[in-house]
Amino acid sequence: MPPFRQWGDFFPGWKTPTNGTDFHDRLISNLLYYQTNYLVLSTAVYIIAGFKDPVGVGTGTAVMLAVFLLSACVGELPLIVGLKRRSPLTFLIIDIIAVHFVAKSFVGIRTFLSATAICLAVTVSHASLCNRNVNGLACIKEAQELKGSPMGFLIKARGKEKEMNN
Repeated sequence: MPPFRQWGDFFPGWKTPTNGTDFHDRLISNLLYYQTNYLVLSTAVYIIAGFKDPVGVGTGTAVMLAVFLLSACVGELPLIVGLKRRSPLTFLIIDIIAVHFVAKSFVGIRTFLSATAICLAVTVSHASLCNRNVNGLACIKEAQELKGSPMGFLIKARGKEKEMNN
């Protein structure tokens, strides 16, 4: 895990990206560089949401964990795999309806989902707008070191490992 970055390094200034490639490269680079800060920020958001509605956050976390584990187990059944291959749109519609039903059944899940949305919005907006000084050689060396970190595994799983090398 990379070190926690200091406040001055975490907020060095803002710059709007001028093109898509610049935006994408900056996003990947900052997600890797500031991942410990983003983890602390997300934890703080969940703690604040937990103070506001502790039962809701606990229920939401338990329900979403159960839904994730259930979907991982059910997703390997031959019937479901066949439906995904034959008709992906039908599978997507059924999946959205099922998740909507679960979300409506448990009132506390809204607090958990709101906290998750806030964490994602703040992380992506900071990573895309943060303008830190990037030295080319130092950036390449650092990216190689961060490939084994949690964010490195996530980026590799999303198929973006080529961008980590740039």
